[in-house]
Parts: sequence; C-alpha cells; structure tokens
Amino acid sequence: MKANSWNHNSLLLIVCLFGLGLHINGIGISIPHSIVNATANENATLSMDYRCNGTLSIKWKHLSPWGMKDIIVWKPGTYQNISKGYENRILVFRNGSIQLSNVQLYDSGCYAVTVADAEGCSKDGVIILNINEPVHEDLLFVIVIVAVLVTLSTVLMFFLWICNQSVKVCKIKRRARNANGSTEMEETSL
Repeated sequence: MKANSWNHNSLLLIVCLFGLGLHINGIGISIPHSIVNATANENATLSMDYRCNGTLSIKWKHLSPWGMKDIIVWKPGTYQNISKGYENRILVFRNGSIQLSNVQLYDSGCYAVTVADAEGCSKDGVIILNINEPVHEDLLFVIVIVAVLVTLSTVLMFFLWICNQSVKVCKIKRRARNANGSTEMEETSL
C-alpha cells in the first residue's frame, strides 16, 4: 500500500510542477473549437482566448496548399498590422479572436495563432477552417439540369410521336395502293 500511495503522491507532484511550469511561462491559449465550418460568402469566427503576464503580441497566420500567409499582428490596445487581402475582411476581438468576413473556398486551411510576451516566450494554437459551397447554388444547378432534361425528353417524345404518325400514314397509303392494285388485277383477269 505504501508504494501505491507513493505513486499517487509522485503523480500529484509531477502534475503540480507541470502546472507551475505553465504558470511560470505566463502564457496560455484556449481554443474552444479547433475545427470551424463555414459557408462561402458568410463570416467565420476563429475563437481563442489567452492569458499572458506582461506585454504581449498576437499573430495569426493562414497555412494552405498555396503556402503560408501572415494575416495580422497586433498588441492589444496599441497597433494592428493587417496583411493585404485581409484589410477590409477582418475584425479583431479583445480576447485574440478574429472574424473573417465574406469567406471564400480559398480561405479554407489551417490558421495558426501565436501569443508571445516581451521576454520571448510564446504559445501556439491551431484552428482548421472548412469552407463549404452554399447549398442554394447546388440546388439551382440541379434545377437547371432537370429542366434541360425534361425539355429534351419532351422534344424527343414529340419527335417519336411524329415519326409514329408518319409510319401509320405510310402504312395506310401502302394498304390503299395494295387494295387498288389487287382490285385492278382482279378486273384485268376477268
């Protein structure tokens, strides 16, 4: 029993020291949603919250298949440095979160946030943003395709009806000719 008690105490000591180590660093990041889903042409909020002792800076980057782009760097309450392409599309919140307006498919990807203090300590967080195409555009596409197919099938059915009527007329004329031909043959043989 004593060894088991020692293991629990050791584990408790390690957890406390680990927690103390995080506290000494003085920086903490909390990301409530590591995956964010949004629809194109809408807004997407990348939520986070930080804890930092002293002066800090916050930096957001976008990692995509086309490379890495800086989005914004700022010190709360002092300045904001927003990259081109995001100047009129970004809203910054006091807790470090950002909101991208009018997101497009190319905004999909991985967003990294870095919170750093004046002493050079930093913590990173990651959020994955998935952008979906609006459903109404897909629905409109389906409606157009169905309308085209219905129109084509109506035209084809009308064409088949005309062909069928033409065949019937030809058969009637052929029977009439055959009937006239057999009547003439009977008259000639008499």
